[in-house]
Amino acid sequence: MTSRRLVLLGALALFQAAPATAHTALPPASPVAQSEEYAQICMGEIEAPDAERRSACDAALQVELGRAERADLLASRGWLEQGRGRRQAALRAFETALRINAGHLAALRGRAAVLSELGRHREAEAILASGLDAGQATASLLVDRANLRERRGDLAGARKDLDHGLRLDPSSAWARLARARLLQRIGEDEGALEDLDMALEIEPAVASHHYRRGLSLSALGRPAEAVQAFERALRLEPAVARGWVERGRAFESLRQMEAALANYEQALRLEPRNETALARRALVLQRSGRPLQAISAYGTLIAAYPETVFAFNNRALLLIEQGRQAEALADLDRALVLAPRDGNGLRNRARLLLSLGRNAEALRDLDLAGPGPDASGWNALRADALLASGRAESARKAYEAALRADPKDVALRFGLALTEEMLGERLVALAAYGAVLALDPSHEGAIARREALLPALGRSIEAWPMRLVAFVHAAKIQFGREREAFWLAYSAARTPPGPSGRNELAELDAALAVDGLDLQRLVRRAQFGIGQPQREAQAREDVATALGLDPGHPVALILRARLRFREGAFAEALADAETALLRAPRSVEALFQRARALEARGQGAAALKAYDDVLAVAPANHAALLNRGQLLQRSRQFQRALGDFDAALRIDRSDADGWLSRAGIRVALGEPEAAIADYREALALAPNRIDVALGLTQALVSAEQPSLAIDELGRLIKRYPEQAGFWNMRCLIRAVSGQVAGALPDCEEALRLAPNQSGVLHTRALVQLKRGDLDGAIADYDRALSLDARLGQAWYGRAIAHQRRGDEAEAASDFARARALDGSAGERYRAYGVTP
Repeated sequence: MTSRRLVLLGALALFQAAPATAHTALPPASPVAQSEEYAQICMGEIEAPDAERRSACDAALQVELGRAERADLLASRGWLEQGRGRRQAALRAFETALRINAGHLAALRGRAAVLSELGRHREAEAILASGLDAGQATASLLVDRANLRERRGDLAGARKDLDHGLRLDPSSAWARLARARLLQRIGEDEGALEDLDMALEIEPAVASHHYRRGLSLSALGRPAEAVQAFERALRLEPAVARGWVERGRAFESLRQMEAALANYEQALRLEPRNETALARRALVLQRSGRPLQAISAYGTLIAAYPETVFAFNNRALLLIEQGRQAEALADLDRALVLAPRDGNGLRNRARLLLSLGRNAEALRDLDLAGPGPDASGWNALRADALLASGRAESARKAYEAALRADPKDVALRFGLALTEEMLGERLVALAAYGAVLALDPSHEGAIARREALLPALGRSIEAWPMRLVAFVHAAKIQFGREREAFWLAYSAARTPPGPSGRNELAELDAALAVDGLDLQRLVRRAQFGIGQPQREAQAREDVATALGLDPGHPVALILRARLRFREGAFAEALADAETALLRAPRSVEALFQRARALEARGQGAAALKAYDDVLAVAPANHAALLNRGQLLQRSRQFQRALGDFDAALRIDRSDADGWLSRAGIRVALGEPEAAIADYREALALAPNRIDVALGLTQALVSAEQPSLAIDELGRLIKRYPEQAGFWNMRCLIRAVSGQVAGALPDCEEALRLAPNQSGVLHTRALVQLKRGDLDGAIADYDRALSLDARLGQAWYGRAIAHQRRGDEAEAASDFARARALDGSAGERYRAYGVTP
């Protein structure tokens, strides 16, 4: 038939080349010629859609043909039916062809394939064995039998047949693909990649070869190459959803979440119910910090596949973050109906139930879940539930078990301290709160509880400094200050891309417009772009492309570490820095990024060692000195920290952070006068820094200079008159230092700005009490308690006001309630200068 086709094409070419005047009407095609064309379409010699091919087969079979041609047509028709999933029709066509020609290879192979699909594997294997015994196209039949054996689970037999078939015919791309698919199934992706590379040498334009190659590259941890392989497959067959899905997963491995998301969206445009695409899209949205979109995406996944347990679990966690606890609980309940013993779901539900105060149910879920692989987390959660249930002894054991695995977990140590206090072990509890503050000096809960315990243990003199520390920390939280100071100092110390007479950035843009895969230029442009809002997106893309080309490029890895650190992805930033150090072990930037990532992850000891490594290579690295000093300060190694801050100030006396850091150390060492001098230096350099002004205020109070502290707060109030906390703080300091007359206007302004804050109302009530306005004081205490009925100080203050007014019964009741809520309330009021 090939020769007939060439003759027809040659005739057509001659006809088209003839002059226009020579054109005459052609006679109608004869029945024989028509049937030949139908045969060519049926057997694929002339390309046509499957429906047209089936019609052509039917038409050709209506004509009188030789037995050999009829068997060919029936075999072709059988394969077309098999492709449509019409197995019985395919089987009839193959069997009819074999009755005409018992040795017809295509029909024999087709009949075996359909029988295997119908589960009749033994019959299929017998058919192939008969063909092999007859010596027919041995390599093809071996591959067919390998596929059959693989389908029924005989992987060793399939491997043997494929190896044999390729020894007979090494150039069979089909056999290479079959063996590659089997090797992928058993996890031998290196071997699969070799077969696929050889198949592509033979058939470079077959999409399935590129797709399978992409799968092996992904499995081998080579996602950038996988992206390219999937792209080649999609250029050949762009409407195949699975190619877009796998390309998206490769982009995920490269941390290119936007590209991954775009691929999943394209897959879903082609196949809206593609389960993998639905699931991966939801996960990418969740990991990219887009909770509302992720919740919607999980909803779409659940609507299509309502038994997807992980979707309910993940959506529940997102709903909890959004404050939608009832919906989250419903999702977790549904997940556990589907998988009653799912440890992850049980823990998630236990955590939510605990937050809702349903402690017994939370403990039930935790006991059902069991410790699992994360025994520390399970013990921690169980300890919280036991503590909330009042079972302090059991909670203590659970906290101790959790702390054995993670001794520096601040939340666990705070829980253990609360447990010791509940058990009446006040000295042990005080030491435990101290351990919390050693890890986190600004921990509000530990400060408050330690302050409550000190009076009962005869150490009330320590109460006022603790309260001021709490004020300072609350102000820092209120303004949302982020600790980027050290990174700014580091950036200032780091040599940026040097200026030159030419516009280097424009040159880079022009060069990359021509060659977008120039690795060095991509990295260089990213160095320019990071930190410039208008260039940030381009920089991210350049870093991702560079690492796609060279996953171990140290400068690109350092740049990505910086980006990831800014995003809060500290583990990923650490991994990038460690990988960069494999190729550049003395890179100061890589060493610094490793240290700051370790610090952010709470690995204090490792971070200290890492900063030591930075300073061993670059002893004058200002940012490393500052950061190491901060770590030493948090671990209460004050003298060593002071040495680092002194060194940092010798390098750069114009850096406000250095003065601020040293001032903090001097406060901790009990040297408020020296601290005041450092704070004033910092304030001169950074007059608008709130943290510096608040630190100075604290030092002034510690140095018993309340008037100067009041003046400093006055400057803050002038700059930020809308901040109720500053007015309230000045009101309190004035009241406690005897300036009662000036205190009341400050409280009035604080209440105007924050009329429903119980703490501000309590401060004004205290001022009213010190002024002798008992009715006014009681009114303010009443309002404060209506907003926060657990404010022990307010109960105590109101008790004194009732007592002074002669209301003994009310006073006794309020005193009792105050002592039940806050055993240190009396000591605090004595510090305020107010006693019963």
